[in-house]
Amino acid sequence: MGSNLHNSKVIVNKKIAIFVDTEKSSGGAFHELLFFIKSFEKYCSKHELEFVIIRSDKKIFDDNFTSKFKILDFKLNAIQRYLHFVFNYHHFFRRIRGIFRFKNKFEQFLQKANIDQVIFTGPSQYALYVEKTPYGIIIPDVALRENVEFPELSSNPEFVRKDEVLSKALPRASYIITNSEIIKKRISFFYKILMERILIVSQQPSDYIRNFNIEKNLVNIQDYRKKKALPEQYIFYPAMYFPHKNHKLIIDAIQILSKKNIKLSAVFCGKDKGYKDNLKNYCNEKKISERIIFLNFVKEEELPYLYCNSLALVMPSLIGPTNIPPWEAFKLKVPVFYPDFGGIKTILKDAVHYIDSFDPNILAEGLQKILSDEKFKGDMIKNGEQLYNSIETSKEFDIIFNRIKHIRNIRLRWIF
Repeated sequence: MGSNLHNSKVIVNKKIAIFVDTEKSSGGAFHELLFFIKSFEKYCSKHELEFVIIRSDKKIFDDNFTSKFKILDFKLNAIQRYLHFVFNYHHFFRRIRGIFRFKNKFEQFLQKANIDQVIFTGPSQYALYVEKTPYGIIIPDVALRENVEFPELSSNPEFVRKDEVLSKALPRASYIITNSEIIKKRISFFYKILMERILIVSQQPSDYIRNFNIEKNLVNIQDYRKKKALPEQYIFYPAMYFPHKNHKLIIDAIQILSKKNIKLSAVFCGKDKGYKDNLKNYCNEKKISERIIFLNFVKEEELPYLYCNSLALVMPSLIGPTNIPPWEAFKLKVPVFYPDFGGIKTILKDAVHYIDSFDPNILAEGLQKILSDEKFKGDMIKNGEQLYNSIETSKEFDIIFNRIKHIRNIRLRWIF
């Protein structure tokens, strides 16, 4: 055994890669990724490490983004991915792969590009193809393990595949990055990972929202409302059209207010996952179709205008507890209504008005109050701003880079 270790040549470079195969239309997850990439690149420079992005699809980033970073492209076809998985994880084929002269193209690519460590931006199959290069994985949630009762998760091959990837890739990861202490504990519990290997970077909106200046864009905000013919008063919910996103709670609350002659609309936006027509039919049944506006996936440059023209963000999702939209709303001075998930109060504190995801009357009461009570609305905005400004991601990135340097120092012991 000692001989094998001694003969395993280790090459340690100063190049760190982020491997991206996240869909641009994945909404908040993609915006969160952009923040992470830009922050990570800055800290690589600070620690004298070279940074590169590896992408599996050229359509992931637009030209404006790619011009700012060094980009490498790598993609295996379906047959190659299957063979890489079999020869890496099937015990029998792993033993005899020398007979087949199997070559790990992904590992060869990483070594040829002088990549010392790679970070995967989610449950990527490519994490299963790594043999020698240390890697980290970014995990925003453990939705499938927590929510087996939701058929769109438990019966969805894509979600099941992601969970299978995590169950194999996480134990071999040098570090795991998530967004909160709550998710950290759940990753440790569900996947049997040491807490010390799980690091935290707090959620943040994209650069576009973080840099958006409300005062300088007041005219543009008003013009956007007119151009898009948005209602005078509406609540906003950016989320894919899935049953578990719980749009129906908002529709029910709007109907309750409508019966009280309170005119309030809702604007939804997101990628359709086959549920939008169901929601439209539900609106027809409730006879409030004119109060509900359905938009498709919205580009990030439009999001600030949809937020700033809204009365509040309402996010009644049945799956959580952490999500990006509250942080977007805090930055843009928009009140937030959010479910009282177990443990979420340790993160969002008093910055949101908590609701019951199954009781539209509670939501309707809160919305009626925000329409009539300026102090209530002002306190929500102030508390959200204070929480947003209290987040210090710089310390969190310092911890991550200490871990990266620690791994490099260990690997340096194998150089000969």
